[in-house]
Amino acid sequence: MSLSRLLTIAAVAGTFACGSSTPTNPNPPPPGTMGVTIQDFTFSPASLTITAGTTVRWTNNGPSAHTTTSDAGAWSSGTLSPPSGGGGYGGGSAGATFDFKFTQPGSYPYHCSLHPPSMYPGFTGMVTVTP
Repeated sequence: MSLSRLLTIAAVAGTFACGSSTPTNPNPPPPGTMGVTIQDFTFSPASLTITAGTTVRWTNNGPSAHTTTSDAGAWSSGTLSPPSGGGGYGGGSAGATFDFKFTQPGSYPYHCSLHPPSMYPGFTGMVTVTP
């Protein structure tokens, strides 16, 4: 068997053995907490409707540091570090998280203060809190 054929077979087998390359959240929010993922200069989901008393956890799963910052000053996460180390083989540390409990009904727009809407217009989010 030629070396190039052997390498091709090994590459195909490695692809199937390693499974999906879709990142997962290694630090899921606790029960009763709603999760928002920060990755690729987006909040996902970008819009969230919850009831008063619910906690939202933002998790940075992207390669860059980010924040979650209320447009009206209700909260500021500070800098949330990205996941580190491990590459595709695991290890390293999960991305940083920030939790905020919403106690009052209303609309709460937010953004990343490191990547402001003036430069990244789609990098915004909204939490709508119902009674």
